[in-house]
Amino acid sequence: MASVVFVPHQDCCQGCADYVALLATAADGLRDWATRPMVIAGARDTAGLGGAGELPGVVMLVDEAGAVRARLGVDEDQALVVQADRWGAVYAVESVKVTADHQAVLPTAENLVALAKFVDIQCPECGIPSKEWLGSSAFPLG
Repeated sequence: MASVVFVPHQDCCQGCADYVALLATAADGLRDWATRPMVIAGARDTAGLGGAGELPGVVMLVDEAGAVRARLGVDEDQALVVQADRWGAVYAVESVKVTADHQAVLPTAENLVALAKFVDIQCPECGIPSKEWLGSSAFPLG
């Protein structure tokens, strides 16, 4: 399954909490295109982001020691959104330093779903649309 991964900055703010809520509103649209929204946050940050199980359709993962953040090369004052296909090929990365309106720079729900659709209909080897896309499209391919 493809993924949209959000990594909020350390000591996340209301803007990051709002972005996690936005991911929850996009969850159904993402699921239509075989994409799972995920949030990877520090242990002290997960409660402020809705906590595990409180946001239907969003997988909340705890990065207790900051290992994921370190592997991604994300500074403590950065928030990050990565969108990748089911094989791990990255299609989009948006990284933003914390400012008063930093969440406004991150992708909208509509953009996340549109890219999920594009990613899902692609075959990484031949470019032929997926079975799911063919089933949802009125376009006859035979």
